[in-house]
Amino acid sequence: MVHKGRSLFLILVSLVLGLGIKPLLAADGVTLVYDYIRDSNHKTFLDKSIRIDYGQAYAIGFLGNWQKGGEVGGYFLDYRKSSYGSYVRIRELDESYQLSTEQVLTKGYVAKLQVRYIHIDEPEKPTDKKNLFVYGVGFDKYYGDYNYLSAMYYNDPRESGRFSLIISNTFATKNSYLRLGITPRSDRTVGYFAITKYHWVFFGYSFTRDFDFATFDRRAVTFGLQIPFDLVWSQ
Repeated sequence: MVHKGRSLFLILVSLVLGLGIKPLLAADGVTLVYDYIRDSNHKTFLDKSIRIDYGQAYAIGFLGNWQKGGEVGGYFLDYRKSSYGSYVRIRELDESYQLSTEQVLTKGYVAKLQVRYIHIDEPEKPTDKKNLFVYGVGFDKYYGDYNYLSAMYYNDPRESGRFSLIISNTFATKNSYLRLGITPRSDRTVGYFAITKYHWVFFGYSFTRDFDFATFDRRAVTFGLQIPFDLVWSQ
């Protein structure tokens, strides 16, 4: 009950962050996602989710075989266009709460900071931690009109001293993009991902080591539609 009470409180905080400010950047719309997932135990899952964006807030429903649940989040901008956001994710086996900020610097750089608390209801082993604290630091470097390089560092609270990196580059136009990335870890394991979007349609593939702080790997093929409510194809 303590965790559920905290969940309700942080959901309200996220809604205030996202809905209490006049929309500035986010486009209202709905995103439909379909994932085909195969893990290292040769189990397959068909996952579906739906996301609704309203101004600077969003809500996601997870409806598939992996886990069912929901997420709400939002952000606001200051006068420099730096952002401050949060989200709450409640699923069948875990809960996550995150605060983040992206600070606009000079020469196309944006500094990023994230702090996340994760509660796992059913750890894989009796000795595993139920409560994890994860922080991430990194930056984006914008170049050209829409392209940017991104790098993030995350600690791994399951094992002392272990960490992960997420490094990607996004080649983008006004309505489309291609994002390629790798996820090396300090124990010399590496994951990778690619996603491309053309107007409303996007497609991706990823291979993730120890997905979501579990002990198995995951391959996922993703297909989705990101549809603006005004139904303008050029968005």
